[in-house]
Amino acid sequence: MAPVTEFVFSTLKAGASADSLYPIFATLKSQPGNQGLRASTTAEDPSQIRLLIDWDAISSHQAFRSTDGYKSYLTSLAPHVAAPAKIFHAELSPFPPTVLDKSPVTEILVTYFAPTADEAKNLAAAQALAAKLTGASAGSTGLSAVGWSVEKDVEYKGEAARALAVLLGWESVEAHQKARETDAYKAVIGEFQGAAEGLKGFEIEHVSAKVL
Repeated sequence: MAPVTEFVFSTLKAGASADSLYPIFATLKSQPGNQGLRASTTAEDPSQIRLLIDWDAISSHQAFRSTDGYKSYLTSLAPHVAAPAKIFHAELSPFPPTVLDKSPVTEILVTYFAPTADEAKNLAAAQALAAKLTGASAGSTGLSAVGWSVEKDVEYKGEAARALAVLLGWESVEAHQKARETDAYKAVIGEFQGAAEGLKGFEIEHVSAKVL
């Protein structure tokens, strides 16, 4: 089975801090099959926290979820985060997604497609998007990672969808915002939207990932 990166989208409870969660997250490093993890609040909303966990295979995460250790982990999280979290696993390339480790800021662009959408065609479109934006945009770190979710029932606006994740490295949030104003950037986005089939919508946020 292919390695995966687990995406966990959580909301901090009022009064909770990300720093209080990092030691809890770090306990996952000892689980069989874990190959690394990173966490960050989003630049857009400090109450939103993201955890990205590398596994050697989705089966390793599934095995962990059947253990008493997983129940203890959830119990430790409960005072700090609202439930339920949104979770999916993506087969990112390259793996591991070093864009998260080597970029001051990583844009997390999650595009949502109909579950039956053309996998190969839309993946190629997303890969072209990442290559063009990282290759030609001022302020880009030149790093990216792209991949489909294993799941085809990721919730998006009340409907089941398949997520295609695109991670793009930037020197800062401001650098990305400045790049978005250029005609070249807008042209690349237009090309992707024209090539994508079955696109339901997308979500964008920025993180400064902390390796745990």
